[in-house]
This record gives sequence, C-alpha cells and structure tokens, in this order.
Amino acid sequence: MPQRILQTVTRAGYQGLLGLLFVSSPAWAGDILVSLEGKQANGAVHLALVFADRPAWQEPPLRLIQGEAPVLRLRNLPPGRFAIQLFQDSNGNGHLDLSPRGIPLEPVGFSNNPALLNGKPRPLDCLFVHGATDSRLTVRLQAPRNKP
Repeated sequence: MPQRILQTVTRAGYQGLLGLLFVSSPAWAGDILVSLEGKQANGAVHLALVFADRPAWQEPPLRLIQGEAPVLRLRNLPPGRFAIQLFQDSNGNGHLDLSPRGIPLEPVGFSNNPALLNGKPRPLDCLFVHGATDSRLTVRLQAPRNKP
C-alpha cells in the first residue's frame, strides 16, 4: 500500500512539475539573426531594435548590441513587430558620425533595406514580424557617398 501511494504522489509530482514549467515559462520566441551585407573591413557594427509601430525611433531602444561578426544575434525575443537600425563605427568613437547637414559619414542600414534618398526612414518603413521561431534578416549597410 505505501508503495502505491508513493507511485501516485510521484506521478502527480511529475505532472505538476511539467504543468508548472509550461505555465511559468515566459512567452519567449526565438532569436533574431541579422546577416550583414556591405560591411567594411574595420569597425564594430552597432544595432538598435525598436517597436516598429512607433512614429519615431525611440530612445533608448529595446535592445542595443554591437559586434564584429557578419551575423548579429538578438536572443530570446517575444513575438512582435520590430524595426532595426544599425551603423558601422569605422573610426571607433562609439557613435554615428554625421555631416553638418545630418548625413551619415559611416555605413548605415535598416531592416527591409529601404531607400535612403529621402533621409532616415520611419520605423514603420523598416517593419518586420518576429514570430515563434528564429527570424533571419539580411541588412545591407550603405556606405556614405562622400567619405571625408
């Protein structure tokens, strides 16, 4: 009899533990992997992730990362509508250098690779949907036309 009670308690314990794992685990999705095209030889790439439904690029962004690798990874993100902006810090000063007219002097890129003829795109122009699995994006870094 005591053995039967132990088996019942053990079985209920495992089922309870499994239920607790499913209930208490956050609704995290996969990672966002960003492959870079047009990366110059020198300089870390700085990436900022924001919600795409905002009218302007929010400060501070949801996530900031930097790296030298050709693929940058944002880990453990919930599903949502996001936008990415990034730049390559060619001179290593930690920020995007701009001309007096506000034109980037270092390579820049955005999710969805919008045309930059009319200036910096809105987050909505750069929108992508991140679901329940890993999302893979390719962002093209656009070098400045006239480097100083």
